[in-house]
Amino acid sequence: MNLIYGEIVDLTLEDGMKLGWIRVAGALKKIPLDLLTDPRCGDKVLLCDGVAIGKVSDAVATKDNHVPRDSR
Repeated sequence: MNLIYGEIVDLTLEDGMKLGWIRVAGALKKIPLDLLTDPRCGDKVLLCDGVAIGKVSDAVATKDNHVPRDSR
């Protein structure tokens, strides 16, 4: 499972599916947004294996977009 933070820069609808262009460390990727409630441009999101799974606050998203692993 790969977790990373990104920012929504554009929204689109294709075949009834909400998609967003997400910026991660300068790169742009089209990502499904159907699991999010009311996604908007500028929202910071948590991505898991290429799918946006939740919105996060600016304080949570770290500078290098890395999600630390727990020590378990």
